[in-house]
Amino acid sequence: MKRKKLPPLNSLKAFEAVARHQSFSLAADELCVTHSAMSHQIKLLEQWLDRKLFIRHASTISLTPEAEQLLSICSNFFNDLEQCIADLTRKAVDVEVVIGAAHSFMANWLIPRLEKFESAHPHVQIKLMTCDDYKLLETEKIDIFIGSLKSDTVLPQRIEQSILFPDYMGPICNATAYPLTQIEDIFHAPLLHTQSNRNAWSIWMNKLGITTTQVKNERYFDRLNLMVEAAVSGLGVAIAPQLLVEKEILSGRIIAPFGFVYCDYSFYALTRKKADAECVQVVEWLQAEAQQLG
Repeated sequence: MKRKKLPPLNSLKAFEAVARHQSFSLAADELCVTHSAMSHQIKLLEQWLDRKLFIRHASTISLTPEAEQLLSICSNFFNDLEQCIADLTRKAVDVEVVIGAAHSFMANWLIPRLEKFESAHPHVQIKLMTCDDYKLLETEKIDIFIGSLKSDTVLPQRIEQSILFPDYMGPICNATAYPLTQIEDIFHAPLLHTQSNRNAWSIWMNKLGITTTQVKNERYFDRLNLMVEAAVSGLGVAIAPQLLVEKEILSGRIIAPFGFVYCDYSFYALTRKKADAECVQVVEWLQAEAQQLG
């Protein structure tokens, strides 16, 4: 079907702006053209239609009945056109997935791997939020929570859990400051803790069947990386997950004189049940990365 000829698009755009603002000056500012250019476009349109569209008053303008009808059609047309162009030029829809985890886990394990995920899944944008509470899942402030949980932790029915890897813990220290030769030597040094896992030393000692009341001193830190730096500096002996201190051990900054033991905790990725496909995709990627740890 052959379409009837339409007036110039620039003239229609100018008309819509002038009619909406009922001002040539404001319309000119919006379209970034001069007042005379705007007047020229309106004149062209009125000549093309062979009728007046505006009634000029001393300091204002008003629309003719025909112009009122044309404005309604033009407004809908340009709104629909702008939306269509935005949809057509937009890249594949970006989906944001918010991951909540402890700062130490994100800094030492997750962030170094994110570039690999984003390269493989450019349509998924990962946002990180420091938190230690999976309950943020229930308020939908995060989409995935990663944390170390005891194997028998009972979770709400609406929460799905996916295991990543077992959590091995052990003492770490500066070899020069604390040349430990037997486990009992630990308790002659200050014990370093993190606020987020104040029971870590007790959990480790219970696992090994150690009982002692001879703790010299104790210091607490807000974050694991601060506790590790304190251990590196010789301020005491820290207890930490093997996974999060491997770099420091390999670099020789600290030692783990008695190794690491499994303390009935594992790292899990938690999501709401019936999570979006993108969340499932991220969890599957996390599990694949975890399996590479051997």
